[in-house]
Amino acid sequence: MRALITGACGFVGSFLARELVGAGGEVIATDLPGFTAGALRRGEQGAAEAASCSAFPRGIAYRSCDLHDAAAVKALIASTRPDYIYHLAAQSSAARSLGDPRRTLETNVFGTLNVLEGVRELAPACPGAKTRSGKVRVLSVGSGEEYGRRPRGEMPLGEESRVDPLSPYAVSKAAQTMLALQYARSYGLDVVATRSFSHTGPTQTDRFVLPSFARQCAEIMAGKRAPVVKTGTLGIVRDFLDVRDVVRAYRMIAEDAGEGDVYNVCSGRALALGEALDFFVRACGVAVTVEEDPALVRAADIPVLVGDNARLRGACGWKQERSTETMLSDLFEYWERIARET
Repeated sequence: MRALITGACGFVGSFLARELVGAGGEVIATDLPGFTAGALRRGEQGAAEAASCSAFPRGIAYRSCDLHDAAAVKALIASTRPDYIYHLAAQSSAARSLGDPRRTLETNVFGTLNVLEGVRELAPACPGAKTRSGKVRVLSVGSGEEYGRRPRGEMPLGEESRVDPLSPYAVSKAAQTMLALQYARSYGLDVVATRSFSHTGPTQTDRFVLPSFARQCAEIMAGKRAPVVKTGTLGIVRDFLDVRDVVRAYRMIAEDAGEGDVYNVCSGRALALGEALDFFVRACGVAVTVEEDPALVRAADIPVLVGDNARLRGACGWKQERSTETMLSDLFEYWERIARET
């Protein structure tokens, strides 16, 4: 099976590439020009002059492509002839979307449109994909934030729950999911979508909340930071999965799930951010002061967001393999190592 991964140099994309290679797949990775091997490891964008992601596992081909360029996307699909397209490329931060809503919508909605149009226009010339349908399968990765704010009593949220996004990021992801499913219904494309809840793991950038906590505590443990942890609202509750469970779900959905449907990718368990911080504080073994930083508090944040993964489990036989404790421990160990080495 030949798979094309968009956004492959990002945090999740790099883990997905390894998952697919480990399952015997042929992988073509694509991302914006300007990612370095170090950026791949850190989950961050590198210098603009960098040409490729040289740190991919052996056997992965890399092709630079800007998904804003419709012609370039079409040419990429035509030249690589994938059986599967894992569409991960996105502006993935709700907080960042509040400061740059236009770029968020352009990337997440129009980037997706260019992928779908590329597949639709090339479909007559690319028969015989090695998928169950015989057509190129597109996995569109959405977000649990599409559901928006819900009372605690409605948790966990299933796929039939009402979509009510609160941030430009969530709006863009809701539009992406609806667009992907519309292409399945209107044009007969083999498309399947996810609403992926929070996930983390080693190499995730500390722009996200759990890596931020882990990094601060690891640096306190190493004596490189004063024993003060800056936080946002610790009462927020989220549904977290380890990234390695997430990418295995993506592979199983792409291979086994029915087309034209959407699947929650989540643990089904609630984790308060304060509980996660307590774990990291215990791991660092130093008494710390916790200070809420107003710059990290978002007025439009969702207090509680927990998903129901029954549809995913039923369709694909997927199950969570890494516990919350393992996920947090691996994340802390990663930042502890970085703190020691820098």
